[in-house]
Amino acid sequence: MVTVAQIKVSLPNWPDDVVEQWLHYFANEPDCGWPPPEPLGDHRWSGILGGRPLSWWQHVSWKKETVDCSLANLSEKSKAILTELSSAFTNKTADPVTTRRIKHAYIHIVDNGVFPKPVLMMRDSSGLSVLDGSHRMAAFYTLQMTPDAAFKKLNKQKASPKQEAWIGTHSASEVPLT
Repeated sequence: MVTVAQIKVSLPNWPDDVVEQWLHYFANEPDCGWPPPEPLGDHRWSGILGGRPLSWWQHVSWKKETVDCSLANLSEKSKAILTELSSAFTNKTADPVTTRRIKHAYIHIVDNGVFPKPVLMMRDSSGLSVLDGSHRMAAFYTLQMTPDAAFKKLNKQKASPKQEAWIGTHSASEVPLT
């Protein structure tokens, strides 16, 4: 089993929360392991890391920020992914794992008005790009589209569009390739 501490040997300046949320799970998948190969080639890590090798990610710093997570502020790719996930969840066509993950976040956001954990994002030319937390964002987006009257019936308030997120910034202002 790969630990967070083992991953942090390669990424010593990354917050534990970022490593735990994003990389730890994948590092323990049978087809991933740690560290990712370099070059990535067509390895599964390539899709997870946006086509950028670990050596590139070592130049990314993370800061927790409050950002507007409205769909309009997201990158084109993230908008497409979240719209698809939300639609599948709403239309009950999502697979059981996707449904469970979105539902868990959905309930938490309804009850608390915030994400269960901050989403991981980077800014690119078209907006905020979600690196980890698509299911949380799909739940959030679904709830943002819900009429205020539905929240009033539950004696709840709609979550603010402004939410806490981890924002990654590359030292050369570069962004993931995919």
